[in-house]
Amino acid sequence: FVRFIAMVSNCIEYLSHKYGLSFYEVIKECSKELIKKGFS
Repeated sequence: FVRFIAMVSNCIEYLSHKYGLSFYEVIKECSKELIKKGFS
């Protein structure tokens, strides 16, 4: 579980640097992706 959290926070940092998004926007995008992966 801790590894999952670390992975998510790394993803958020990476995306926010890459796209210049705010933390909240990245959270929204990541949760959309996780939902897609989780239910597909």
